[in-house]
Amino acid sequence: MTHTDIDLPRDAAPVRRTPSFTAASMPPALGRAHLTSVWAELVVEEGSVLFADEDSRRVAVPAGSRIVIVPQVSHHIEPSDDAIFHVQFYKSENGA
Repeated sequence: MTHTDIDLPRDAAPVRRTPSFTAASMPPALGRAHLTSVWAELVVEEGSVLFADEDSRRVAVPAGSRIVIVPQVSHHIEPSDDAIFHVQFYKSENGA
């Protein structure tokens, strides 16, 4: 289930996946405003994660769900204490 009206490009192909993180093990940079140069998805395995882009979107993403991360859009995450999540990165020939 995806909790946004933003979809990956049709030609998006997975290229890299982070390890699974918890609130305690995630890189600190994920909790601060940052951006990606490629399309990505935040995938929540357990608990929940608040995804916030710095412009407008704030979405609580529950376990079993994912949200698309748009390239070059500043964002950060706030995982719950029981969250387990990872990020899947994609390559798209059409770019952003």
